[in-house]
Amino acid sequence: MARRLLLALVVLFGLCASARAHDPGMTVATVIADERETLVELSIKGSDLERAAGVELLDPGGRVDPELLAGAAAAVRVHLRATAAIETDSAVCPLEVVELVAVEDGVLAVLKAPCGTAEAGLSYRSWLLQETNPATIQHVVLLKGDDAFPAALTRTRNRLEIQAPLPLTEVATRYLASGAEHLSTGYDHVAFLLALLLWARSVWAVVKVITAFTLSHSITLSLAALDLVSLPSAVVEPLIAASIVAVALENFFDRRIERRWRVAFFLGFIHGFGFAGALRDIGLPQDALLIALAFFNIGVEIGQVAIVAIVVPLLLVIDRLTTRAPAAPARRPALVYAVSALIAGLGGYWFIERTLFA
Repeated sequence: MARRLLLALVVLFGLCASARAHDPGMTVATVIADERETLVELSIKGSDLERAAGVELLDPGGRVDPELLAGAAAAVRVHLRATAAIETDSAVCPLEVVELVAVEDGVLAVLKAPCGTAEAGLSYRSWLLQETNPATIQHVVLLKGDDAFPAALTRTRNRLEIQAPLPLTEVATRYLASGAEHLSTGYDHVAFLLALLLWARSVWAVVKVITAFTLSHSITLSLAALDLVSLPSAVVEPLIAASIVAVALENFFDRRIERRWRVAFFLGFIHGFGFAGALRDIGLPQDALLIALAFFNIGVEIGQVAIVAIVVPLLLVIDRLTTRAPAAPARRPALVYAVSALIAGLGGYWFIERTLFA
């Protein structure tokens, strides 16, 4: 840690000294990135910042006046946030100016963004002073761990890559695991699947239900993830809960599992928006968007198949154990009704939680 800070100070001092010996329009940045956040320390000549931000900063001797800087702080912060960005593959991270200090004839600004090297495609961009001086050069020192990397940003090359985009194989693996994890830990989706299959006793009936559900939720997942169709989570989440209640209650009145695929297809559209919300929280890498989307969806299907592979055989085993004539096992209505009532109760609780207490 001490070695990294010492290196940063040495490099920064050297660059600042060279900046004073050259024409106006030269800035210096130290970018410090760890897993969770990125800090940018900017050193800007006061006269350059005055012109660019349209504020008054200098005293009669050409030094930055701390009181003038304090008075112009709001405008300076707005200008700095508007001329720099920390980006990832999936988002532009919010930048906050956490410090402004007058240092002789210059200003030291510290910016912070809640994105770090754990994010794929992390990069720093700057077009500071380029409107007032297109020849601006920003000398950058990137610090990652104990390593320092020098760079220079110009009007035509204003982006510094901090964290390289993930390889396509890693994108596929990561989003495949995320999709499977979301389905298996999304208890509302699991409850919905279980309610759909409680009367299932034939493989073909199960295949039709799962295929119908997969087709419909894949459509809305893709459309929503690509921002072609949008539905707010405040609407989607209560609807998912209501769909759970509806399917669970249907088990009391209709045992025809061979017709359940229609219900699965219709309600699958709603669940697709729920999957899209989870994917939106994870973020989609723009350079591998379709691959990430496809493998997230495949992961959801793997989680779905895993649940079906556990639930349906378990139900068939229970049928055999609870039927007096093992040669012709049957599903006990009391079992379906009890589990359906429990699922309906859970769905009702989620509906109230997502409406009245959201």
